[in-house]
Amino acid sequence: MNRRELADWLGPGCRGPVELRVPADARQLVLVRMLAQGVAEREGFPPDEVTDIVLAVDEACASLVRASVPGALLTCRLSVAFGKLRVEVSSTVSPTGPASVPSQWSWRVLDTVTDSLSAWRHELDPRRDVDRIVHIDFAKQVARHPTR
Repeated sequence: MNRRELADWLGPGCRGPVELRVPADARQLVLVRMLAQGVAEREGFPPDEVTDIVLAVDEACASLVRASVPGALLTCRLSVAFGKLRVEVSSTVSPTGPASVPSQWSWRVLDTVTDSLSAWRHELDPRRDVDRIVHIDFAKQVARHPTR
């Protein structure tokens, strides 16, 4: 376990990561959406925010699946700390695929329904010199409604 993973487990209000790895195939997206919905509901996000989280997970994963190389895995990791759900998705994509992963449209959707968003790529996959790994990370803070 690396240092970042250990930090996910430390402190009150923190819950360890949940990670799912599936083939980068559109038929697998239902599993990833169900996982995101279950984690968001367990953490007490209101229904409208659960919908935003599921939409963001679906959009990020679908954009990676569309650009992935044959046989790639899609990784989705969710962790919670102090009322903030953090989602990290990644997959191996082809350098000859779309120039921008996620697309501008996907980026707009993700930016609209999340509180923070970033994406980057790792150019040199040690197993395949020609491919790259693209990561999309975002977070959503639970909205605290005042009590009456």
